Amino acid sequence: MKSVVLFSFLCLLLSKVNAEQKPNILFAISDDQSWMHCSAYLDPHTRTPAFDSVAGKGVLFNYAYASAPSCAPSRSSILTGRNMWELKEAGNLLGHLRSEFIIYTHVLQKAGYELAATGKTWGPGVLKGYKDKNGKEDKSRKYTADGTEVLTGKAYNSHKLTKRYHGIDSTDYAANFAQFLKERDKSKPFHFWYGAKEPHVGYEHGSWKKEGKKRDQALVPGHLPQIDTIKEEFLDYSVEIEHFDIHLHKMIKMLEEENLLENTIIVVTSDHGNPMPRSKTNLYDSGTRVPLAISWPEIIHGNRKLDDFVNLIDLGPTFIELAGEKVPQEMTGKSLVPILKSKEQGLVDKNRDFTVTGFERHVMTRKNGVGYPTRSIRTHKYSYIRNYESARWPAGAPDFVSSNRDFFGDADISRTKVFLISKMLQRDVQPFFTRSFGRRPAEELYDMVKDPDQLVNLAEDKNYQQIKGQLAEKMNAYLKQTNDPRLNGESPWDDYRFVDGVIYQNPDWEEKGRTVK
Repeated sequence: MKSVVLFSFLCLLLSKVNAEQKPNILFAISDDQSWMHCSAYLDPHTRTPAFDSVAGKGVLFNYAYASAPSCAPSRSSILTGRNMWELKEAGNLLGHLRSEFIIYTHVLQKAGYELAATGKTWGPGVLKGYKDKNGKEDKSRKYTADGTEVLTGKAYNSHKLTKRYHGIDSTDYAANFAQFLKERDKSKPFHFWYGAKEPHVGYEHGSWKKEGKKRDQALVPGHLPQIDTIKEEFLDYSVEIEHFDIHLHKMIKMLEEENLLENTIIVVTSDHGNPMPRSKTNLYDSGTRVPLAISWPEIIHGNRKLDDFVNLIDLGPTFIELAGEKVPQEMTGKSLVPILKSKEQGLVDKNRDFTVTGFERHVMTRKNGVGYPTRSIRTHKYSYIRNYESARWPAGAPDFVSSNRDFFGDADISRTKVFLISKMLQRDVQPFFTRSFGRRPAEELYDMVKDPDQLVNLAEDKNYQQIKGQLAEKMNAYLKQTNDPRLNGESPWDDYRFVDGVIYQNPDWEEKGRTVK
């Protein structure tokens, strides 16, 4: 009898020790930030010491990509560990995220994690099938970008900033994290989602001057004109990236002061690329390639730069495995644990030599709410893009104005957009306007070594036909493996209703077939 009691006690003690060893997770995600705009990458004048510190103590990924260049589909993919085309309505902005999909934070919660968040989490959209605290489905609540407690835990948003640029949200992210650390259940490991609302477009014009920046320090992608108006907006955008990084720095300092840093996984990334024309809602690198740095001092060998391709759908499985749990087979993403625990640099996993991304629909910007379906495969040397409806305009129909987006509605309203449209007839501006807003061919192929800005389409070049065919075949094989309806000629995303019918209602909308299925 005594031996049975002793054995039970040892099992209980062992389980407690294992629970205590589970790492904490700080997941920091900015809103609309291209990979290049960090000082650890290509932009020394965007000051990101916190991001650089995480990269220096851990791993910096050179080839990290969002599943989709639109916020809600990207965040849905992160939470579910699945590609945007696997998520039904959640593959669109302002769609439903169904409870049938396994969410990585819920797996962590069942494993004993305490969940909490500040700022932007999932959205904008509506959750379908999720239960409230009383076990009843909440059919009326619309979950916006301000926080979704059912997915990411208790929201900490009460602390506000008093002095800020008008484009910056009032949420004091760091102070809210401090409150969480004070109130948390110290017997549990935690997952804290820090979702900044920056650097989403809407910047204070001229904030770059107040921060001591110079116009010639702006890093403007090569597909846009290198003129003062655009340089200034990218500098204002840079100020908001630095705001995100300042709060991250404060959070890391708090972890250090609480003696939590050594056993905390810190992941820093963005949901997709910058919000300027030809980036956000586009499958070019400026739209899908994101910053990514991961540290965990106890386990990860630091100061490594990796060339393995990573899609953000890999993060959920990674968190689950690092927490000592089994990754659900429903998740498409693959855990990064073997790479993180390696001591190697460069390309560690030879199988991670490509990634596939996709896009369907962002906002109401075409008659009947149809989108611009496209898929892309990216390797170290090439980018191949398939535009399934090339007769459509990629940023929205030029003769269609949605109720709150202006012309070419899939491009956010920015000074850069206004410049391109207002000057589109000028000979020196016209090529830039066409790249951002003009119709595109069914296929695009770019040599990313010679042409990183993706300016010269090689899809019709006779010297590249074999390469194009190989890339298309490889992409289609992955899409078939992951059950993309597009390969069967299906387009369900065009039939999904926008959940926000007030903002996006349109008299041209055909009711037939436009219901949530």
